[in-house]
Amino acid sequence: MERSLFVPDYLHHLLEGLENGLQGICDKLANLLSFPVIAIDPLYILLSSSHPENNILVEYLDDIEIEEANIYKCQLTFNNDTLLGIGSAIIVDGKLKGYLIISCGEIADDELLQLNSIISYASLLCSLEIRKKFQIKQERQHFKEAFIYDLLYGNIKKKDEIISYGQFWGWDFNLPHTVIVFSLRDFEYYSEDQHFIGIIFYAIEKLLIERNLKPIAMKKRGEVIVVYPLHESEQVKKRAEINTFVQHIINQVEKANLSSRIITGVGRACANPEMIFRSYQEAKVAFELGQLLDITTPYFNDLGLERILYKHDLQDLKEYYFHILGDIEENDSLHGGELMRTLEKFSANQYDLTKTSDAMFLHRNTLRYRIKKIEEILDKKLDDMNVKLNITAALKIRQLRKF
Repeated sequence: MERSLFVPDYLHHLLEGLENGLQGICDKLANLLSFPVIAIDPLYILLSSSHPENNILVEYLDDIEIEEANIYKCQLTFNNDTLLGIGSAIIVDGKLKGYLIISCGEIADDELLQLNSIISYASLLCSLEIRKKFQIKQERQHFKEAFIYDLLYGNIKKKDEIISYGQFWGWDFNLPHTVIVFSLRDFEYYSEDQHFIGIIFYAIEKLLIERNLKPIAMKKRGEVIVVYPLHESEQVKKRAEINTFVQHIINQVEKANLSSRIITGVGRACANPEMIFRSYQEAKVAFELGQLLDITTPYFNDLGLERILYKHDLQDLKEYYFHILGDIEENDSLHGGELMRTLEKFSANQYDLTKTSDAMFLHRNTLRYRIKKIEEILDKKLDDMNVKLNITAALKIRQLRKF
């Protein structure tokens, strides 16, 4: 028996839109439904829109289920306005890649049911288009990453060769560059963290492109590495430029609940591109020390004593630490005292009694008593410069090595 298969007209209509990518799908869907349609990524950055307003900035999206590409009522906030609509998560290979939103206002449940098929199909086409773009991008990224890898590991020795390769990708290595490393606190390779690293990488690329910069970035296991061009000549302005960039990335990934886990490290600026590998090594050291010292954006330049101690032999450091402060630690252990904490605060406040008492909410006389007790145990005066240096170094060792 012959069977007649009916293909709805809207399928042909949406497939025609696929020729023009996400924008074509949004335009065709908007034409079919007579409502504005927008597509945004997981960080709410606009991918395409049929909305009459330009420069749409979605600030908040509520009540969208991201596990399945079903249709849901939702509420979105943009340009300080709150709108009701319906939407669908765009899923590619089981991962959330964005949302397709129809700004239609309040809608009854029976109307929602009628629109289920057409929006689900449009969402599927968006998934296919995003997957296609991703595959093309991966092909191009493979060749870029091979060059970036050689750059980060000092495999290209000639400046002219680096400049020539850079020009091919639109990168100007006549400018100074610095390396910034991004990662996640407590990163686990075989977990969802790999996907989160992808989100950070995506946010970085987006921001660089918005700033009219050709991204020099790559993912390497649990890291995203950025070779950042510095257009400012003054050191203060360079730092401000980097701080703004890093903070913007942290703000972006906050929408994916990653801002509390993101960690960074910044190497020194390199005028010669063949030295970029050194900035990368410095950024990794700053990144590791930043975790230990609880610094949000650690600069290698700012880490003096810390980076020397970090590279030193562990056994030597232990012996030095216990030689300088072992008696204080033993006293606290036996008597349940707070002399070590007091000494840490005293050192952190430049050995100033007033600042330390304020910081600890401690009466000056109580602080004086503790300082005198510390001097008795150490058999040293804390107003001696050499004693201060030794204690400061020992406390840094304690902080870095978690003794």
